[in-house]
Amino acid sequence: MSSPNALLTPQWITNEALALLVNSLTITKNVNRQYDDSFRAGGAKLGMSINIRKPAWYIGGNGQAVTPEAVQEQYVPLSLSYQRNIATEVSSQDLALSINDYSRIVLKPQVERLATLIDQDVAAAALGINNFVGTPGTTPTSIDTYWGAKTRLDNLAAPRGDRHVALNPLAEQKIGNALYTTFNPRDEITKIYEEGIMGYALGAEWEMDQDVYVHTTGTPGASTPLTNGAVTSGLSAIPTDGWTGMTLKAGDIISFSGINRVNPANLADTGELAQFVLTSDVASSSSATLNISPPVIGPGSPFQNVVSLPADNLAILVWGAGTGAFTGVTAKVSPQNLMFHRDAITLACVDLPLPGGTDMAERATSRENGLSFSVIRDYNVLSGQWIQRMDILYGVAVLRQELACRIAG
Repeated sequence: MSSPNALLTPQWITNEALALLVNSLTITKNVNRQYDDSFRAGGAKLGMSINIRKPAWYIGGNGQAVTPEAVQEQYVPLSLSYQRNIATEVSSQDLALSINDYSRIVLKPQVERLATLIDQDVAAAALGINNFVGTPGTTPTSIDTYWGAKTRLDNLAAPRGDRHVALNPLAEQKIGNALYTTFNPRDEITKIYEEGIMGYALGAEWEMDQDVYVHTTGTPGASTPLTNGAVTSGLSAIPTDGWTGMTLKAGDIISFSGINRVNPANLADTGELAQFVLTSDVASSSSATLNISPPVIGPGSPFQNVVSLPADNLAILVWGAGTGAFTGVTAKVSPQNLMFHRDAITLACVDLPLPGGTDMAERATSRENGLSFSVIRDYNVLSGQWIQRMDILYGVAVLRQELACRIAG
């Protein structure tokens, strides 16, 4: 058995793997990424939770007199739910490769698979987004659907700039022709026609991602359900009745008839129905409690999100046809394409502990990219191979729902 190539130092391998990972990410590279150094040099474990702070909102006033407002800090709990890893056998022959060949032959395929797993976890955060346009099970072919998503973000005071669109391959294909007339700059049209690469339009950077999350909708049933009692401000568990043959899924979208969303910046009526996402499945029942996000918050709060609170016996609309009408959509398989601002979704990464007594145990951390990545290698006397594993520990959460919109496919 020959010794590992001296040029392939443990730190080089780890740094090169991290660089390859950053370059291989798709949707993840466009979301908020944070490195939590409270677990610097290890100590974090799978399943632990950390809190991510959200910006405060205020009402403000008019006139000479003032009414002091308390600082109402909000936090999003983020569970370190994912310890993604790749473990492989590396031969002494592999370790004798040149740096470039080792990166291309050994590291790159492993890291690309790891990047796919991370992108899938980030894309799945779409189920926590309440804003929605399109028709489940029908891939958009009109640019108007995407204008609707842009309008939704504008109405909800999403900052201009740093907006992105993530599309699955079929959605990219269907909208490609329409974008010829939208992408006016010659360079952007060339990218689509010659390279099949999306560009910049509607104030966002467009990109294909085969890891877009696929949601299967529930079955609302044949009747129009109603609120069972007036909805009070801050309520996220909504009593209802009047269901027939209903089975809803976490990720389905509901609205209350006639209850519009307000712009969080100026609290003005947006003219669009407020949308809420189910956070848990609902089994068939004539009466059911719907757990929703965000909670319904009425006037008088800096976090107000509806023009008025839903009254008793108000019709509940299950979104399916893009209009908010109760449509009886049944188990539609629907890719959840996204238009989002960077701060809509966050990935928080922490350091994993490094064991002693191994041939190699190194960690690479990038504050710029919000990632911490470890590579551990040791010799297996039974197989005569070097066992090398790469690990990354992180959590994913929706940080600000108002900064993203799902585009059903």
